[in-house]
Amino acid sequence: MHFVRLGDFLAASMITGPKHNLLQIRVSAGVQGDLTCECLPPQGECRHEPLVEADVIASVLEGLAEANSRLGTAHTITHMRYVQNDTKPEIVYGYLALKILEHLHSGGVFAEGKNAL
Repeated sequence: MHFVRLGDFLAASMITGPKHNLLQIRVSAGVQGDLTCECLPPQGECRHEPLVEADVIASVLEGLAEANSRLGTAHTITHMRYVQNDTKPEIVYGYLALKILEHLHSGGVFAEGKNAL
């Protein structure tokens, strides 16, 4: 897993064989409000069964709730991004959200990135 900071976004990417996923989130604190979701353009030429955006969002919110429960925090996510041609299952995005927040909480290093991808 690779952790990157892209301006206000914290990101994690995971590539395991033919599966690849990227999640970028903007983290805040307080009560979870509306979450803006952005689908980034496809990368490369691979084609997969399309992700269901509502399921990606639900999974990210579940990962957020799990992280807050485990860490005793009150993080919120105001904005998230994922890549259009990333691979299923959508539950992976909850795992990525959890890992980003655990990494942040533990003082882990986020490499500085230069663009959205």
